[in-house]
Amino acid sequence: MLFLFVEDDENVAAAFAELAASLGHHADVARTGGEALRMTGQTRYDSVFMDIGLPDIDGRKLCEYVRCAGASTEACIVAVTGKSGFDMESSRQFDGYLRKPVTALEVAEIIRRC
Repeated sequence: MLFLFVEDDENVAAAFAELAASLGHHADVARTGGEALRMTGQTRYDSVFMDIGLPDIDGRKLCEYVRCAGASTEACIVAVTGKSGFDMESSRQFDGYLRKPVTALEVAEIIRRC
């Protein structure tokens, strides 16, 4: 499977990509919402793990854009947030969510469900 991890923290992004690789998958990383839009527009990702708190766009809005156009409109999109107030009910555009700090077991479970 092909994954995209949208994460502005370089260390977290690298850890996500390494975990996906250890599970036998390929992963790309986008550090900004703009980069993620370009990548999802050109490449069909199976799953996108999207940080909600990106510096250039809110992850909820980015998810809406990815769902509307491009090669990854059918991707399983998972919100990733460190904020305790994330409300999955009001963020129905996501297929799931993970709260930081994320464990390898949690990511592996989401990958299996997607």
